[in-house]
Amino acid sequence: MSKLLEVADLSKTFPGQVALDGFDVVLGAGRTHAVVGQNGSGKSTFIKILAGYHQPDGGSSALLNGRPLRLGDGPAAKEAGIRFVHQDLGLVDGLNAVENISMGVGYTTRRGGRIDWKADTARAHDGLEALGFHDIDVNIPVGMLAPSQKTAVAVARSMHGWEENAHLLVLDEPTASLPGVDVERLFTAIRLMKDRGVAILYVSHHIDEVFAIADAVTVMRDGRRVSTTPTADLDHDGLIEMMIGHRLERTRHTSQAKVGATGGLRVVGLAGGPITNLDLVVLPGEIVGVAGITGSGRELLAPLITGQTPSDAGEVAVDGRLVRNYAPRDSIRAGMAFVPADRATQGIVPLASVAHNMTLANVSRNWRRGRLRHKEEISECAELIDQLTIKTSSPHSPIVALSGGNQQKVLFGRSLRLQPKVLVLDEPTCGIDVAAKEQILKLIDQAAQQGAAVLVVSTDTDEMVRVAHRIIIMSGGSITEEFSGAEMTAENVERAQLRTTKEVSR
Repeated sequence: MSKLLEVADLSKTFPGQVALDGFDVVLGAGRTHAVVGQNGSGKSTFIKILAGYHQPDGGSSALLNGRPLRLGDGPAAKEAGIRFVHQDLGLVDGLNAVENISMGVGYTTRRGGRIDWKADTARAHDGLEALGFHDIDVNIPVGMLAPSQKTAVAVARSMHGWEENAHLLVLDEPTASLPGVDVERLFTAIRLMKDRGVAILYVSHHIDEVFAIADAVTVMRDGRRVSTTPTADLDHDGLIEMMIGHRLERTRHTSQAKVGATGGLRVVGLAGGPITNLDLVVLPGEIVGVAGITGSGRELLAPLITGQTPSDAGEVAVDGRLVRNYAPRDSIRAGMAFVPADRATQGIVPLASVAHNMTLANVSRNWRRGRLRHKEEISECAELIDQLTIKTSSPHSPIVALSGGNQQKVLFGRSLRLQPKVLVLDEPTCGIDVAAKEQILKLIDQAAQQGAAVLVVSTDTDEMVRVAHRIIIMSGGSITEEFSGAEMTAENVERAQLRTTKEVSR
């Protein structure tokens, strides 16, 4: 193996927390190297030091192509040919895909310094089509795109010009919101770059993807490297055991959809974006999964139902009470709770504390005689932090200091705190490690057992099959198929999505 990147004795200490403790890793040119571990294991800190966002502690060192690389120096990393796609994507929602890509790689200019928008638009189209994304309108703000489409824009930006000066591409959870067919499009691009000698550093919680794309795997735990092993020498359960330090027990859901139940979630004639005249009922105690390829309408279903995005027509009701269109507050008052797909822009208040983020959906619960009872609020949050095993030094810590997976668990805790009649979850395990995923799936099951009607929109087919009572397939803005009982298998759901892909391509 030709060594490309060598990192040694990498350490990083934050107040009250050791994020990295003598971490070391070696990456080979033209190889895909996965880095896995639980939330808080140090993966994101390692990536942020490479990108120059954090400074390492003294004594850390790195070589790229045998030459010293200044860790914690963003311009030095870029000059050395390291490209990044971060978990938060780094896009400006108010700008379109053309502008976001041009801001990252430089604008094309004509004589006199004027921007050549025609050339930049063609560049954006070419970059996205190279990834297999032909349906993205590059002229609308990226904030209006689905999460999977936003990921494609970020990847296209990072890949621009890689033939000339890219030695290492770092992908931090690039497939967090991508369905299987879109993941394979990205993998095709990764394999192309690998064949040209580019090294890929691939950080992911999706173990199946690691086995599909990686040549070697480094396992991190508590800021240290546990092992580096060729993927061919590992198996799925063995890798998970190395990550968490013990065997993981998996269970399928135990809840039962309540026979003869009424109420829950009722959607009639819903329309908005690609969705047209959609009807849907989720009964109390029932868990319904939603699957579909990018552009099927799957991505907009939860925002339309919960009022995050205005609908063009239709009705949404919770236990018979109609919820006003484009009114998240009204949906909460009606008894609906939701976890959005994009926690960075739609879920968290970055500079606010963990406690504030967990309680902001219903502050009145700890309000007495015109005053907020902070001790009650903190006590309640501390219980949820323990229940969800959220890694934080204190409920008072800013949520932005937590790893992405722990931020996601805070959002889940916020929803559970409302004791909802209807629980809408959009990519609920996005950015969550394998142990935490099991915990989240159990909590989803518990919510249903307690009588909530649960709608789970997800690109993780295996998880939906394990937790849902039935799964609906969306295509062209409508529900085209439904699976339940013995027919509800990952293979059948994936085949149904592939059928819709072929129909769209005709």
